[in-house]
Amino acid sequence: MSDTAAPRQSHSGKLLPTVPITPAAGDTDSAPSGTDSKAAPTRRRGPRSGSRASGSETTREAILDAARASFLAKGFAKTTIRGVARAAGVDPALVSYYFGSKGDLFGASMNLRIRASEEIAKVVSGDIRTAGPRLVRLAMTAWDDSSGGATFRALLRWVATDDGAPEAVQTYATEQIATPVMQALEQVGVLGPDARERATLAASQLVGLAMIRYTFQVEPVASASVDHLVEVVGPTIQHYLTGPLLRR
Repeated sequence: MSDTAAPRQSHSGKLLPTVPITPAAGDTDSAPSGTDSKAAPTRRRGPRSGSRASGSETTREAILDAARASFLAKGFAKTTIRGVARAAGVDPALVSYYFGSKGDLFGASMNLRIRASEEIAKVVSGDIRTAGPRLVRLAMTAWDDSSGGATFRALLRWVATDDGAPEAVQTYATEQIATPVMQALEQVGVLGPDARERATLAASQLVGLAMIRYTFQVEPVASASVDHLVEVVGPTIQHYLTGPLLRR
């Protein structure tokens, strides 16, 4: 096929200049000249810019809706990327493009209503000296919520029966709690391993509290008010964030 359009005539009879035809990206299935089509690198397909931006967001939301419903109904182990894609009406590759692994998808769908990592970053980035109680209040309020915390509570219930649940808990605790706390600590000058240790201790305390409250439902923690938990657990979180840590 020619690379140049045929000359055209204007209404006056003069020939107009020819214009090279450049195929748009993705409009040809032939490999570039001088290359082997089999050796061409595979590009990860994703949403195109421009007019499809709003459609991309709609697609993301559809995937999150489908994933959240599947995790709640089937559990972590029985939920598959392919099944989520089928329910959302998209290609499985698109699910992986947007969210990566199944653990990442779980973390994203869990925070569909409450973006935990963003909220934690705001809380800890304030006055770090009083962030502990605020962090407990944020977590307990979110997890107590009848809709926004449902997936997280379901995850904790799966721990005893679902082989895949520990992976999801680890992903959630690391990406949605420990990492934003660590980043906030680094912003106020707590760097390196010390920031990571403090953030991990805070995350372990919060996840452990959640398991006692929602999974094992041990009293009086199970029925304690959020205010009470803030009062008694907040100082412990605060110590992890800013207090002295014993070194051997």
